[in-house]
Amino acid sequence: MRHCYYCGTPAPVDTSGTRAPTCPAHGPLWKLVQQGPTANVLVERDGMILLAKRGHQPYHGHWCIPGGFVDYGEHPEDAARRELLEEAGVKVTLTGMLGIYVAPYDRPDETDWIQTTVYLGVTDDNPRVNDHEMLAVGWFSPEDLPDPMIPSHLIRLAHYVDDRTWRWSGQTAAGSMEPG
Repeated sequence: MRHCYYCGTPAPVDTSGTRAPTCPAHGPLWKLVQQGPTANVLVERDGMILLAKRGHQPYHGHWCIPGGFVDYGEHPEDAARRELLEEAGVKVTLTGMLGIYVAPYDRPDETDWIQTTVYLGVTDDNPRVNDHEMLAVGWFSPEDLPDPMIPSHLIRLAHYVDDRTWRWSGQTAAGSMEPG
């Protein structure tokens, strides 16, 4: 079963018309039909990283690197900043990139695929649960992660611990980050 990315309600495939998963409240969920682009931010502060505990399926109750789906026409950097504000109540400054990952987006009876751009970032804000998507947010040592974690996020965090990162030193006038 697929679930609405706005409210978490089960969204069965509409076999009579759109052929897309359809939420009773939000309509067709086209982001779930193709390999959906997503953006996450691994926020760093004083040797700790910010993680969030999911409040709906898939992976209800699992900890993750905060982020979410990129809206149609939205730049992944803008989506990353928007998602951190929505989910953890923090404004972030992007400082680099961890990588681009393709991973399964598992559901109990099917699997889709997402393409995730994982950025690095910093904030001076204090995180707080800011919407219905998260149950908790908190700072953790990368060597002492909470349990359970979303499996694909464990891979990303292992790359972070191994310092497989691309740190930026500047920003173009257009707003997209460039390697320094």
